Amino acid sequence: MNGVRVAVVGAGATGSPTVWGLTQCDWVSQIIVVDPDQVALSNLPRQPWYHPEDVGRPKVVVLAERLAHPRIMGIHDAVDEDFTWPPVDVVIDATDNVKTRQDIEAWARRHHIPWIFSSALRWEGQVAWMHPEGPCLRCLFGDDWLDGPRCFEAGVVSGVTLAVAGQVIGLLERWQHNPADPDLYALWLIDGWESRVWSVRLGEGRCPHYAMGTYKR
Repeated sequence: MNGVRVAVVGAGATGSPTVWGLTQCDWVSQIIVVDPDQVALSNLPRQPWYHPEDVGRPKVVVLAERLAHPRIMGIHDAVDEDFTWPPVDVVIDATDNVKTRQDIEAWARRHHIPWIFSSALRWEGQVAWMHPEGPCLRCLFGDDWLDGPRCFEAGVVSGVTLAVAGQVIGLLERWQHNPADPDLYALWLIDGWESRVWSVRLGEGRCPHYAMGTYKR
């Protein structure tokens, strides 16, 4: 597979290094970065692509300028279920917002496009390849995941965000080489405190919530 078009939702602690990593992949033909936020002082300690003089400017604009890569397209807007995307082959979730993740999932399923879930909080990271017909977020985490804290509330270790971004790039490259790779169907868990990564195998069956029309937000 050549000329993969990737959308990254979120230009923060995991999104910005993910975008940088994608610029190093010659098989990525376009990188679409979507984020409605502006650079804030609280971003600077763990988002080194942003500088004090960038505070108040749109993240997508600053990131595109800083990386100066011809394949980056920035969209300063919020994503919802009806978001109008440019043509993409895969979407990467680099947010800390439950509703946005749900909207990405609903959009990806409706358009039969795979997406990558990624999360970083405190010392822990999670990454999963989400097939448009496979298990959904509710299948993976149940109902309790809706109630967890967000990154800006609980904090995150910078090394964990970089590890998450690296895992995302690795998954995308594996898919690019072989979209039917059965090893894609796993949830990768990153423990920054113990410096280890392991995976939990996921089923390849259809999501019962979407298949039966019982998915609830």
